[in-house]
Amino acid sequence: MVVADDEFLSPEPEPGFYKALEKCGKKIGLECGESVVKAVLKDQDISKKCCVQLVHKMGRSCHEDLLWYLISQPKIGANATHVFIKGPQVYNSCVSKVGLEI
Repeated sequence: MVVADDEFLSPEPEPGFYKALEKCGKKIGLECGESVVKAVLKDQDISKKCCVQLVHKMGRSCHEDLLWYLISQPKIGANATHVFIKGPQVYNSCVSKVGLEI
């Protein structure tokens, strides 16, 4: 998961946010990053492999930053309520799949 070129991004909510988000994306990889986004936005299932990456590599803080990024995008912002409800559900579901306490 790589953050798009600056010209296509909404203004950063705080300085360095996009750089931090890119580091988060590198922790989980493109395949699992896309899987997490699809799980949040399209209610698709996420594999145990990607759950391990999300919980053990990316972590809750990076996941929450991803959610903030998603709602900052004009096409997704209208679904902010869905993202804020589904995002934590996806993370907590992954925690259950990989057997780690929340």
